[in-house]
Amino acid sequence: MASFDRKVERNQMKLNKKGKNPLNNKGSGRVGSGSTMGPRGDGDIFKGRKIILPLLLVLLAGLYAGVALAGGGAEVSTTMFWLTIVLYVILAIALFLNKPYLRINKNYLFTAKFNRDRMLEAGQISKITASANKIVITPKASGQNWVFHRRRNLFDTPAMAERLETFAKAHKVNFIKE
Repeated sequence: MASFDRKVERNQMKLNKKGKNPLNNKGSGRVGSGSTMGPRGDGDIFKGRKIILPLLLVLLAGLYAGVALAGGGAEVSTTMFWLTIVLYVILAIALFLNKPYLRINKNYLFTAKFNRDRMLEAGQISKITASANKIVITPKASGQNWVFHRRRNLFDTPAMAERLETFAKAHKVNFIKE
């Protein structure tokens, strides 16, 4: 066991010299919150609210319960029936509480797409199109456009457009205002 402890000590010393030891916060590695993904880092954060899919799930659960109760079958009293309805409502609440966001950092844009945090560097952005109800960020690579809707996700698109315009001017990204 002593040889293992020596190996651990040796590796810790190497990491401390490089500044990448996660246990040591005073290195030169990536420590600042600007490099972290998600809505809790540095920069301006614009949050929306998902309402269409949660509302659809609640309506579906209500329709399912209404049809089954109107039919008056024996299946209504089963545990799986009520569990299915409760799980639909729980899924709707979870989706409602998970807010979509756009975080504008000094050199990066962050958002969540398909339950994964995504990041775009300023050099990877082809153009930003802003209108009254929607903002579209087009990447240079063959990826999906980032679309933020005012009506669908309740984003504050005028405030987002102002901040994205300053971001685009600072990094010489094509900004189109419609």
